[in-house]
Amino acid sequence: MMAIIYNINNKYILAGLFIILGLCPSAFSQGSIFGEVRNSDNSTPISGIIYFIGYLDDTDEEIRIRGCTGAGYDNGYWFDDFQNYLTATSGNPYDFHFFNFNNGEMAILSGTIPFNSYHQVNVRLTDLPWPNPPENIEAILQEDSSILISWDYQPGNTYRIYRRLWTSNGSFFRLDDASGSLDNPGIDDSLYVDNTVDNVSGYDYLIIPLEDETVGRHSLPVTVQSDPNYFLCGDADGNNLIQIFDISSIIIYLYLEGPPPAQMEAANCDGRPELNLFDITYLIFYLYLGGPAPICE
Repeated sequence: MMAIIYNINNKYILAGLFIILGLCPSAFSQGSIFGEVRNSDNSTPISGIIYFIGYLDDTDEEIRIRGCTGAGYDNGYWFDDFQNYLTATSGNPYDFHFFNFNNGEMAILSGTIPFNSYHQVNVRLTDLPWPNPPENIEAILQEDSSILISWDYQPGNTYRIYRRLWTSNGSFFRLDDASGSLDNPGIDDSLYVDNTVDNVSGYDYLIIPLEDETVGRHSLPVTVQSDPNYFLCGDADGNNLIQIFDISSIIIYLYLEGPPPAQMEAANCDGRPELNLFDITYLIFYLYLGGPAPICE
């Protein structure tokens, strides 16, 4: 990373160039907040181990995480862009929760949205306890067209549930309390039923645990399609990904007397009417040799 920052009248203004492999080009645009992140011993957390949650206006009806468009962490520097929040207004409060899942340290950053374009705030992590994210999350479309989200429950924890369209890569919005009341700790359970899906779109779900009012690191997003007739062509095992396991499921079915692929329509992916060796070959060429995308009739 290379950064050029000038100190003018004791105010840090980003004036230069960040060369970071994979950094979103919109980072540090108008309205950005950014800064250094350091562990309690002043060491720099490596990339990939810092998570953060951001929200505005003392409400978590809308949250953003590392990896949302315009937000991220790379090799000692974090960044977000207030313009990507729906309710961003200069002078309104913001809050960020930072987590280092490698050493268990965390930090809470609070302030108000500045009137200047670039706002540098450095973060020092400290050794404070926080609940771990839930594990074994599943989101499954039900026969009544709702989506059931379930996870491993930890006694003493409550859970807040968030959702976004899987095509957006933007903010998540709270489901268990649409007002985003921070006084509402969430649900004391291991499942949540989303009855507000449109049965057309795909969704990403996110869960944040709380323990004794302490916010924990968010879960990894889990994706589900609400359209009961949807399938991803080439996704023979039905996990919304096209990978080697799809090839394996077809081979096991065709040649090892195994069960049929979970998505037969998706397994037949070479544009021809029958499922056979050509579908296996087609997927191999697509995944590993730059071949054309799967074609389902």
